[in-house]
Amino acid sequence: MRDYPRPVVLVSRCLEFDKVRYNGQVIPSQIVRDLMPFVDFIKVCPEVEIGLGVPRDTLRIIRQNGVYHLIQPKTGEDLTDRMNAFTISFLENIGHIDGFIYKGLSPSMGVNDVKVYAGASMSPVVERGAGLFAGQVIARYAGYPIEENERLRNSHIRHHFLTQLYAFTTFRQVNEECSYEGLHKLHKNNRFLFMSYDKAVFTEMSELLLKETETRMLLHDYGSLLKKLLKKPGSLELKLYAARNMFSVFEGTSTEESSFFEDMLGRFSSNRISWDAVIEVMRMFASRSFGEDAYEDTFLYPYPEELKAPADDKREKDYWDK
Repeated sequence: MRDYPRPVVLVSRCLEFDKVRYNGQVIPSQIVRDLMPFVDFIKVCPEVEIGLGVPRDTLRIIRQNGVYHLIQPKTGEDLTDRMNAFTISFLENIGHIDGFIYKGLSPSMGVNDVKVYAGASMSPVVERGAGLFAGQVIARYAGYPIEENERLRNSHIRHHFLTQLYAFTTFRQVNEECSYEGLHKLHKNNRFLFMSYDKAVFTEMSELLLKETETRMLLHDYGSLLKKLLKKPGSLELKLYAARNMFSVFEGTSTEESSFFEDMLGRFSSNRISWDAVIEVMRMFASRSFGEDAYEDTFLYPYPEELKAPADDKREKDYWDK
């Protein structure tokens, strides 16, 4: 089996860890629980870090004359400068990081759906955006895997986040080692995964590796393209394109097997079988062709199997029990 790298993930401290939410509660998070054996978490609650207690009065973001403020309506205190100062200091000293999981809707940690009000009280919502802490993280770590706990309940969003997270972690390790050979190995192991995301960007990455470029500059340019490539998943057509490309390199496939494979892709296209079913069949062909080396291919094995979302979390439910 493949040895996966160990990502470093910044997480809202109220998710599974400590009772630091404004109401003194801890929030259950399936994705955080699942990741605990596989990642190193850096926990943070910006509101506690700037000196607010637990429990505490709620906060809100207001926009006045185009300027955003973090306000505690009950006290009227403006906490903007304290939050910004903490965020800058924290990010300057955080070290390497591979991904982020935040509590949604939080005025400090929410990613993209935080309410912004016209005033401190009795005022309408004028827009939605990121919390003050999360907004600076997004600006500094543009292109990185950044998600909210609530969204990660969706299996498709979860799969993309984990795929992105492990690709970034692998690249970070290659980048730290400044390894030319490591970068070429990364590209080879990810070639089918990358072409399933964006064919044009994957081509750019492949052409970049053919240039005579100093290794540090090569890694910098490759990393920029990696962020662009993995910003969002590719289309169904790109998945099929990558699957056919991988199938073409399998050794010893018969005419009957090729026909079966095409029929299977047709059933996937018409939404009769899942993508997981396609991948399982491709894993069988890959194992026959490549042996243990098949586990290195990230199109088939993008992250540890233990992190896959349940195929059917209600499988054992007895619908006939009276």
